Amino acid sequence: MVVNRKAILFLLLGSLLVLSACSNNNAAGKNKKETSVVTQNIKTDELKANIGKDNWVIVDTRANDAFNGWALDGVKRGGHIKDAVDFSADWLKVIVDKQDEKLTEVLKSKGITTDKNVVLYDANGKDAQSVAGYLQDKGFKNLYKYDVKEWAENQDLALEAYPNYEMLVSSSWVNDLINNKNYGNPYKIFEVSWGDEAKDYKDGHIPGAVHINTDEVEEGPVWNRLKDKELEKFALKNGITKDTTVVLYGADSMPAFRTAVILKYMGVTDVRVLNGGFTSWKNGSYRVEKKVNTKKSVTAFGTVIPANPEYIIDLPEAKAIQANKNNGTLVDIRSWEEYTGKISGYDYIEAKGRPAGSVWGHAGSDSSKLEDFRNIDNTMRSGSEILSMWEKDGINMDKELAFYCGTGWRAAEVLFYADVLGVNNITLYDGGWNEWSMDPSNPVEKGEPNKK
Repeated sequence: MVVNRKAILFLLLGSLLVLSACSNNNAAGKNKKETSVVTQNIKTDELKANIGKDNWVIVDTRANDAFNGWALDGVKRGGHIKDAVDFSADWLKVIVDKQDEKLTEVLKSKGITTDKNVVLYDANGKDAQSVAGYLQDKGFKNLYKYDVKEWAENQDLALEAYPNYEMLVSSSWVNDLINNKNYGNPYKIFEVSWGDEAKDYKDGHIPGAVHINTDEVEEGPVWNRLKDKELEKFALKNGITKDTTVVLYGADSMPAFRTAVILKYMGVTDVRVLNGGFTSWKNGSYRVEKKVNTKKSVTAFGTVIPANPEYIIDLPEAKAIQANKNNGTLVDIRSWEEYTGKISGYDYIEAKGRPAGSVWGHAGSDSSKLEDFRNIDNTMRSGSEILSMWEKDGINMDKELAFYCGTGWRAAEVLFYADVLGVNNITLYDGGWNEWSMDPSNPVEKGEPNKK
């Protein structure tokens, strides 16, 4: 065989050039990745002095649960610094369509802008740095970081927590519960979704969890909750008593909130929902099992159902609220298109419109979404933002508020959030627009409401 030495030398030279180029590219990429984030440390006194100033914004970068009130990552007291807004580092990990566009809109809505001094605080030394890197890429210059543990150690410095933040639990709390680290009360964990097949459950669930089909607590055609006697049978079959700590979750949290509200109506005193649903559990890298756990029954619920009848009302009570607007308000938790009567929102509901005199309370883009009440990772939106939104809607928080939607699911989630925030005199109108529209004698409106 004749060997072409020139060809071999040419190939070797080309390979060296390619390797050199790849090495330079890798080095450039490494240098770019390792570029330090420019932040300044800020002391407690300086932070305290700048709270409330127009050119400063204080940002809580921790998990949503810490902002709500849970003491996580070694913090002695839970909750957030007064006037702080939330922008969790967890949101940067969420993969959704138009993620950066949505996060940019979130920054704007919270007043986190490049012309301000931005204080980013956390408790683990990681969250603030992660958000700082994101902001720096967006042109932010005046970035400060702060360890909130210092604030929490000083009892004279206030931390604000929602009055009933414990109703929304973190994945770490559930993990501790399973491992008997933080609770002594009998508990049950349920994955809640529609259908007996329980696809989400069988694909993987929290260890020890049992599936609840929403048909166990409601029935068509109105899709109201079951009769009280049937609800008692449901509780006994699932091993639930009034004293059981019940933790609910799902791939979509809405069915879990629907069931949670019904359990509270029945009289279960300790009902919790996993904030952010099953995604938050998976993001925490906690163990997932696929074994089908069977229901374990009990013989007595422990009290007469309903123990909290005011938590859910029916058509007669809803009509009384509609007729006496001085004392109460029907709050519509549907999309604007549903509220104004452009669409019904459901393939099985023909009627369009709303109960006359009801007030729009926001919801989401369609009948299965609640973007107005959720963060990008499907955790609960900031309480101050929810209350401010309702104030702009003209909702008087001093009145009885009866939340409704099409059939109760969206409104149940929002009712639960209102309960977390400590809003008083709240209830769910179970039948919603589906039931209201079935009787042509019930007063109905369409179009945009007249604003005074």
